[in-house]
Amino acid sequence: MQRSGKTLADAERRLLEVLRDRLTPTYEVITRDSRLDELADKWLEDLAREQKAIATERKYRTAVDRFVRPIGQVRLAELTVPRVQRLVNRVADDNGPSQARILLVVLSGIVSLGVRYGAIPTNLVASVKAPAAAKATVRAPTPLEVQELRAALARHDRREARSDSVRDLADVGDMLLGTGARIGEVLALRWADIDFPERAVSITATVVRGDDGLMRQETPKSASSNRRLKLPDFTLHMLERRHQTAEHEWVFPSSEGTPQWPENIRRRWAEAVAGTGVGWTTTKSCRKAVGTLLGAAGGKDQLGHHDESVTRKHYVQQSIDRPDQSDTIQQLGR
Repeated sequence: MQRSGKTLADAERRLLEVLRDRLTPTYEVITRDSRLDELADKWLEDLAREQKAIATERKYRTAVDRFVRPIGQVRLAELTVPRVQRLVNRVADDNGPSQARILLVVLSGIVSLGVRYGAIPTNLVASVKAPAAAKATVRAPTPLEVQELRAALARHDRREARSDSVRDLADVGDMLLGTGARIGEVLALRWADIDFPERAVSITATVVRGDDGLMRQETPKSASSNRRLKLPDFTLHMLERRHQTAEHEWVFPSSEGTPQWPENIRRRWAEAVAGTGVGWTTTKSCRKAVGTLLGAAGGKDQLGHHDESVTRKHYVQQSIDRPDQSDTIQQLGR
């Protein structure tokens, strides 16, 4: 290579500048002058090869389309902590803290890829402050409320207007209560997953929204969610009754013999409990009832969590009552 200049020093400076720019190998497709959306596309390609859960991959792709592409023309050299912080804050204000935290996960992955390409010096997303999460109080139905809930679901099944409608809301509820499983895990169950002699169910899959509609994902939400559970009597008897008249491989099929959509179950559930004393419950309330009944230690394995802290934080209702220490404290008033 050669460069010319007005003086020897000027020519040397020009030559050094172009040599420096050529230090980046020619096979690199991402540089500091590349756009953010180009790097995001590369990250999505890597994401597809990682074989993540379908729901997780869709969630990340949605975040890229909704929040990253609108600023996709930004050059990587122009990507700064203040700029990313403003984006995260705006998403938190407009779409909620949970969406902003998902965006942070996505941006961290994208920028990490840029670091590996040598286009970005460090992962600047690590310096961005995440929005504070609202601390929700866990509310689980009591045993008496569970009985009211079961009655409400059964009444709804009896008054279903359409003759071809599926009337299994009470049975779905008993499956949720008897296992503490997620609604997607329950709707993915096939009769091959039920071991009647051993009174057990194997939870090894979940239903997710695929490109062509609802599909059975052959792995549950996480590795710890893959579990085999013993069934209580009320759930086992319900399954035995359903098995006697089963016409499909699915335990809770739709009227067409396909898996049911979780959204449809949630809609019918809301209709069933409306105007009752348990109108605040959802399908997830059954997991909280099981978690609260078993406690963090027992609930961890039953619910399919990898750590007791998750169970304790999200699925165990904390009591305000504390041990009676009044006799001991009485010493201070003598």
